[in-house]
Amino acid sequence: MLRIGMISLLALCTLATQGFCQEEPTKAKNDNFLTLLEVKAGYFFFSDAKMRKIYNQGGLDVQLCVSSPVWKWLQIYGSIEFFKKEGRTLNAHEKVNIWEIPLSVGLKPVARIASWLHYYATLGPRYFFVHAYTSSPYLNKRMSDNGLGGFINTGFNFFPYRGLLIDIFGEYSYKRMHFHSSQTNVSGTRAQVGGFTFGGGLGYAF
Repeated sequence: MLRIGMISLLALCTLATQGFCQEEPTKAKNDNFLTLLEVKAGYFFFSDAKMRKIYNQGGLDVQLCVSSPVWKWLQIYGSIEFFKKEGRTLNAHEKVNIWEIPLSVGLKPVARIASWLHYYATLGPRYFFVHAYTSSPYLNKRMSDNGLGGFINTGFNFFPYRGLLIDIFGEYSYKRMHFHSSQTNVSGTRAQVGGFTFGGGLGYAF
């Protein structure tokens, strides 16, 4: 009886160990299938030389982002963001303000480096809403334009605790726009309103 009991106990321990070992890969695999909701904040600066002269310093860019799995390591990504900056016109040095609201959607491949660390890259279209205000008598007081451009970003997602997401990212966006003027003999201006953003994010993974 003792021998039978020992054999039965050993068999149960073996089955339990096998079950535990089988559970870990499943859990690790499922770590790639996370829906992420986060708020990002970064330092944005224009890539266009003319825009950098007008707005000689960068500014705060805020984004609300969501990504959700669609197939294995591939996620769908969406975001809305806001950027506002004050500068000076090139010749008269008069005050000018600009704000942008870009809307983005893209595909986001994710690579699982560890259970607590993922690497990602995102590529897709971005639709820009841009408004500018100026006190210059040679330009319209208010100018606006909108149109379709693109973006690419990359970064690392850290998961220090269950449900908590920390994101470190870099991003580039592109959209060339023509700001028209109704003033006589003033043709307006063309500019690339995208640029580079570097920052971090905090969010929830579920």
